[in-house]
Amino acid sequence: MSLPSVTGLDHYIIRVNDLESATEFYKKLGFSLAPQGRHHTGTRNQTLILDSNYLELLYFPPEQVATSRFRHFPDHYEGPVAVALQTTDSAAVKRELAAVGIEAEAPVSGGRPVHLAQGSEDAAWLNLNFPQGVFGVPDFFTCGHQTRHLVFRPEWQEHANTARRIRALIAVHPDPNSLQAKYLQAFGAISIGAASDEGWLLRRDSLRLQFLTPAAFAARYPGVRIPDGVDNVWLAGSVIEVRDLETTRKLLSRNAVPFRDGPHGELLIDPAYTAGTLQAFVQEQQS
Repeated sequence: MSLPSVTGLDHYIIRVNDLESATEFYKKLGFSLAPQGRHHTGTRNQTLILDSNYLELLYFPPEQVATSRFRHFPDHYEGPVAVALQTTDSAAVKRELAAVGIEAEAPVSGGRPVHLAQGSEDAAWLNLNFPQGVFGVPDFFTCGHQTRHLVFRPEWQEHANTARRIRALIAVHPDPNSLQAKYLQAFGAISIGAASDEGWLLRRDSLRLQFLTPAAFAARYPGVRIPDGVDNVWLAGSVIEVRDLETTRKLLSRNAVPFRDGPHGELLIDPAYTAGTLQAFVQEQQS
């Protein structure tokens, strides 16, 4: 198996231009909130912690936008920008990438204070940025938590919408099948699903990444518009499993959140309430 040190999906990043407003929207969706964070680099974030993975709303101060890793997005853009892969050893992932011909820069350490009832502690991590654009879409990095207990805390994992986990991430590309060769090189044949005219699926433990053509995306998620400025190459967002979809439906109605029923029984949220991100709620699958 290629990249054996990649063990699934840790989280994905949604860039927002107004963290407070985006946070209020996601609160109306029924998510519990971890304390808002400020990275040592100056960016601010809000995390929505699920059972084993999470969503991160990330805000760049204006003076950092031009030098950020995501500066190629239009200034007005809000939405997904990167996927954090789960690992316990980012340095090992760097070596594994090199073994399949992909050279990445050295892992980078980071941190931020986490404010708890008993006081503040510093969350820390060692991350590895994959070369930008190496897979076409999306951009990846590994998130090597060194203080996992400060991130995945039970008091932040119970949500009024009954959310449990990210079932899948959704990516849009005009020719998804043209991406398969690079993914095959990095992740190995066992991780690559069969291709069709609509797209294909990447699997690695808790990571499910569904690639769709623009037409297939429009049919699967009606009402969710591909934003301007991404040229139909877009990490669109997530499908989130909930314990009780009817509870989710009632909560959204109570909070006056616009949503519609998708063609396969999912609840599709109006992107105006999700910082331009696909969010589809589905009933969890029984194992």
